[in-house]
Amino acid sequence: MRAVKVLTAAAMREVDRRTIEECGLPGIVLMENAAMRVVEAILSLRPAPVQVLVAAGPGNNGGDGLAAARLLQQAGFAVTLWSTVAPGGYRGDAAINEQFLRHSGFAVKHILDYGALGELRADLDRADLVVDALFGTGLSRAAEGVSAAVIEAVNAAAAPVLAVDLPSGIRADSGEAPGAAVQARWTVSLAFPKPGLLQHPGAALAGEVMVGEIGIPAHLAAAEKAAVTTAELLYPALPARPQSSHKGSFGRVLVIAGSTGMSGAAVLASEAALRGGAGLVYLAAPASLCTALGAQLREVIVIPLPESAPGVIEPQAAGLLLEKALRCDALAAGPGLAPLKETAALIGELLRRTPCPAVLDAGALAALASHPKEGRRALLQGAGQPVLLTPHPGEMAALTGLSTGEIQRDRPAAARRFAREWGCILVLKGAGTISASPGGEIRFNPTGGPALATAGTGDLLTGLLASLLAQGTAPFEAAAAAAYIHGLAGDLLPEGRGYRAGDILELFPEAFQRLRREAAAPSRRGPFLRSIRPL
Repeated sequence: MRAVKVLTAAAMREVDRRTIEECGLPGIVLMENAAMRVVEAILSLRPAPVQVLVAAGPGNNGGDGLAAARLLQQAGFAVTLWSTVAPGGYRGDAAINEQFLRHSGFAVKHILDYGALGELRADLDRADLVVDALFGTGLSRAAEGVSAAVIEAVNAAAAPVLAVDLPSGIRADSGEAPGAAVQARWTVSLAFPKPGLLQHPGAALAGEVMVGEIGIPAHLAAAEKAAVTTAELLYPALPARPQSSHKGSFGRVLVIAGSTGMSGAAVLASEAALRGGAGLVYLAAPASLCTALGAQLREVIVIPLPESAPGVIEPQAAGLLLEKALRCDALAAGPGLAPLKETAALIGELLRRTPCPAVLDAGALAALASHPKEGRRALLQGAGQPVLLTPHPGEMAALTGLSTGEIQRDRPAAARRFAREWGCILVLKGAGTISASPGGEIRFNPTGGPALATAGTGDLLTGLLASLLAQGTAPFEAAAAAAYIHGLAGDLLPEGRGYRAGDILELFPEAFQRLRREAAAPSRRGPFLRSIRPL
């Protein structure tokens, strides 16, 4: 299964151009294919709509809407078509569709000023489904005037919305919604998903995202380094678990975690490493915590470490930890560690001499941030094994010197920049977790939701990621896989509130099973449409 690449608006325009000019496929054929994908998505809906209202704007997105209206009528739907463009106002391929509609007697209603809003609202009230083809990837500013009023009317109607390419009003590259934006239940993203569909608020406005194949050759996007993680891509990358296996077959994880009042983080990370499939998990923690930790962790081997103060690991413990790490396949440090100078010294020594891939989170990230900027970079670049950082936006701000707002404004760019600068794999947590490699690769994660917004879920991700590394998953694939499975486990909880990190942990086995089933299942939407988020 090839990766589902994610293309910016500019990259999409370029592959469109090359398809037409280099490959010889006319633009009108691409538009017709786009319209067919929209119709196929509608035909797959249950219950099936009867009355469909298509709202078409200017440009090719509007042209897709015009073509979809014609095909929907041919398929037997009762179709009402509204356009925000004056008669004869379309250009290029969209004009061909406008001309065809005119010559075939297809009635088109136009909303060019506020006077037609009342009739539009009445038609919206009668519709079972609204197709949003008002604005596509070319929108660079907030929707305004009559267009904004149409968007507001669509959102106020009871009928669900299917958006063409992306919900009108959001920016294709960032997901920002600077003004009125359509709230869709489904989005058919044409050829490739756009970054704005995978970042908030765009992701929330898009609903279920389906990628529709319109005929653009895959090789035209081969050089693009951004992709979205899917079950079909992910599952084959996970190591096999043969019948003849034993506990030594699936790797050993060393977790360094815990401090006074933060022993729960150590428990969650260690149990997540086990639930992630590791054969053996060792928890190295301050000696004063180990009796209590040992009572909670029946399947984890607890190693007491010398303390410089109650609950604080002394830097000299690095020698013992490195000796233990020689017999392990992955190391995870940080959950519940005290963010003190002793921890900074310990993490620095571990990075300089680590014999296995290392995942750093929480207290380890705070310790790393306490090093001077150049020293921090030297530690990461000089590590002899892959280093994987898993910061949330606040931790990322502390590591980079940027504000949290600056990080959040362009999460993909921030993750890519610092993964390159530091020579590490960066997992930028948050709504729409992003994994970035030193080579500039970006992987968008489509799973996860509000269930993850509770204390301890980051510790689960740390343990799961270390577990996948220990089992032999390549570091960048392990980062993308951990984010996907972690989010999927949260998605498996029923909607509501009151869940704990431990509830998500219990669903790790089911998430792995769901991943296997999703990878093997054919598309629910037909051969040319594929949902990018598990249903």
